Amino acid sequence: MSKTNNAEKVSNKVYTVGLKAKRPSDSHQKKIEKLAEAIGMKKFDWKNKLVAIKTHFGERGNSAFPRPTLIRPIVDLIKAKGGKPFLAETSTLYTGSRSNAPDHIETALLHGFGLEVTGAPVFICDGLTGRSGQLVKIDGKHFPEVSVASGIFEADALVVVSHFKGHEVSGFGGTIKNLGMGCCSRTAKLAMHTSIRPSVLEDKCVKCGACISWCSVNAIFQEKGSPAKIDQKKCQGCGECLTACRANAIRINWSGDAGGVTEKMVEHALGVVKNKVGSSFYFNLLVDIVPVCDCYGFTDAPIVPNIGYAASLDPVALDSASVDWVNQQPGLKNSSLKDGFDPGQEKFPHVHEKIDTKIQLEYGEKIGLGKKTYERVELD
Repeated sequence: MSKTNNAEKVSNKVYTVGLKAKRPSDSHQKKIEKLAEAIGMKKFDWKNKLVAIKTHFGERGNSAFPRPTLIRPIVDLIKAKGGKPFLAETSTLYTGSRSNAPDHIETALLHGFGLEVTGAPVFICDGLTGRSGQLVKIDGKHFPEVSVASGIFEADALVVVSHFKGHEVSGFGGTIKNLGMGCCSRTAKLAMHTSIRPSVLEDKCVKCGACISWCSVNAIFQEKGSPAKIDQKKCQGCGECLTACRANAIRINWSGDAGGVTEKMVEHALGVVKNKVGSSFYFNLLVDIVPVCDCYGFTDAPIVPNIGYAASLDPVALDSASVDWVNQQPGLKNSSLKDGFDPGQEKFPHVHEKIDTKIQLEYGEKIGLGKKTYERVELD
């Protein structure tokens, strides 16, 4: 059965499968195989192609990242057709367990992404310290060119497997974020974040110092007995201190450039896929739909129940359908959701209230990354 998000029939198909097992053979791996076949992966010529499977391994302490066992059927399909898949990732902007290649690979192995589970080796595509990138011309509003991680740029094909969830800067994170932020070099990540600057709400600061130890550039300081302060000249705008503060005393100053960071991310996504036209495939995993990114060393309570998996050849259509699928669910009361609990109500705007969650989709369509409109095809 097919459903569309408007009255007009459109060609941007998004295939979905729910989590309910209707027969003993309905494993989650089989559901991924069914989606892969639906988007044409079994008919694609994989022979001798180097294939970047871009997923994310999660920060140490996090448990909401994609299950490694769901990557295996994609790897097996590509290898059976003569392809050479590898698990592709890039270094983080902030200091953590994935900020350089050795730590990142060790984190991937600790989280189950070893060769014995996934069938593919791990490769950190922007080099040892995140500096290996390839400039791609896009002539965007914010950037004339963007720096794509070398290993992803040089790959012959790209498969993006994203955990769909909320995000503290872009409102939600799915395929577009995994492309724009996750497939680019550290230089690109810094360029994306430079227009945002967090500040401390002194009346809310509990003076715990947690934000100080989290900041990778030592931009946060605290005088004895006083609230924390952020040195705006040192701050690189990564926004990671937002969730490090459990007292909600740190806020982004969006004045003058609301949504600029998200638009920059979308422009980088366009640069990533520019040389992958006809050889890119996208999956969203709509389980453990938590309010913030998997870049944190903890996992918050989900805002809606687990839903299912989706796939498409269009990254904008896929994220658009995923947002709608989330909105169709009842909100969970014991979560960060502040309102919009009824099925059919928007969810992410009630988690990140000052963020326009539509920017990714609208700007993505505007610059030619994909289409917001879609035809949903249920494979259950």
